[in-house]
Amino acid sequence: MKKVLPVLFLLVFVAFCYQIVVNFFVTEHQIEYSLISNDQKYYTVSEYYTKEKRRHYYSFLVEVGKKKKSYSFSIEADFNRQERIITDIKYYKKNNLECIFPIYKRNQTYDVSCLLDGKQVSSSFLIQQKNEDFSFISRKFSEVGYDDIYYTMNIPTTRENNLFVSYDYIPRGYVFAIWNYRGIYILSSDGIENEIYLNEDNYENGLSMGVGKYYVTVNTDNEEENLNYYQLIIYNLVDGGKTVVDVDISQDSYFNGVVDDMLYITDPKQKKQYVLTPSKKEFKEMQKVYEISNSKLKKADNTFFNSKKVDSHQVINKEITKLYNTKDIRKNRDEYYFKTNDGVIYRVIQNDFQNPIAICQFDNIKEWQVHDDGVSFIVGDTLYLYTDVYGLKPILKNSEFQYNSKNIYYFVRGE
Repeated sequence: MKKVLPVLFLLVFVAFCYQIVVNFFVTEHQIEYSLISNDQKYYTVSEYYTKEKRRHYYSFLVEVGKKKKSYSFSIEADFNRQERIITDIKYYKKNNLECIFPIYKRNQTYDVSCLLDGKQVSSSFLIQQKNEDFSFISRKFSEVGYDDIYYTMNIPTTRENNLFVSYDYIPRGYVFAIWNYRGIYILSSDGIENEIYLNEDNYENGLSMGVGKYYVTVNTDNEEENLNYYQLIIYNLVDGGKTVVDVDISQDSYFNGVVDDMLYITDPKQKKQYVLTPSKKEFKEMQKVYEISNSKLKKADNTFFNSKKVDSHQVINKEITKLYNTKDIRKNRDEYYFKTNDGVIYRVIQNDFQNPIAICQFDNIKEWQVHDDGVSFIVGDTLYLYTDVYGLKPILKNSEFQYNSKNIYYFVRGE
């Protein structure tokens, strides 16, 4: 026994040192492993982990037995950067719908992953389609820990001014800015604030933009009397607080877009480009002019001031365009999202372009944004948000969206 104790202490010490090394130095891993579930089904798992700032992300491709049916999904969770975090997989099939429910270390659970007629669909898509088989399967999985937040849509709204808000559907840390013609409603799970900037209504909100955790707008009061704009108003959506930066730009000026939390502004009348750094309250003229594409700088040519150059936030992916006949593509971290002509938004995990996940389907999707681990868009009078936390949920209803939806909202995720 005396000989065994030193060995045990040594093993514990080595394990402790290993965990310290992992916690401080490992920021990603990619492994493959096999898993035999409790019901004796055989799975092959491709697990990819990455850490960005203080957030931990895992994504998975899971193949089932010899049939090679494939499921892809991702979670945000802190497992101390451990590997092989899926410990079991529950499976259920009803008619043409097959779903798996992963069980992770510490017995944690998140959303299901499903195949409808052999094609990947989210739980949100199935709920939207009122799939009765999914209602049955979700009840089965609820017996082993499936949270009903993923498959319920009946949380009551709260009326705030002219808005109807579903506070319980807003993930912790997310903040929305809703333009209300004289300022913004600031919306989070904690409540709503109404920040008024202007004395006069500004219906066309072309001179406002989200810049990281800041919302920037031009003071357009008295624009008919003046030939120039003289103030940029900056609001910190995460920490609160408004600041004003003095400028002198013509009323022809417009926002090019955002790169590295800096806003680029072009004044074609004066043939000048400026950059605003909200965190430093710094506004300066550029010595060289740049176009912006998908939040990246591109050196401009001599025709730069001849027409507006505004970032569309679209990315180029030839494989997606070839397979699905669309160029309406966005990207968040290393995942692609795209929208097809029939109004379906898809998600691609681990570059599995052949097997995208149908998130939802709506007619007339407007103003869709993909960033900060979320997908948001307007349909009719309703603003939706899709995240791995809750799936797709209606955040608020605003009758004004039916008449004016262009650049009327922005969202950010705080630290």
